[in-house]
Amino acid sequence: MTTLLKVEQLISEDSKNIISRNLSRILDLKILDIDVINKTISLVYNNPFVLDKAKKELGRVGYSLQTQDSL
Repeated sequence: MTTLLKVEQLISEDSKNIISRNLSRILDLKILDIDVINKTISLVYNNPFVLDKAKKELGRVGYSLQTQDSL
């Protein structure tokens, strides 16, 4: 499954690097793109539990989600 997450606090390359570093630790999750201009993260995952882990990890490092769209 593919999803697009909107993260309002995604404002710089530093934010992008922090998100990339933390999400890359989650097994079975692939980061397709982190777009600083549109403040979005595109992810691919096989299990909804993996997406929940990604959301929790983003919250843990200080990034709250605004919307979520499945692609």
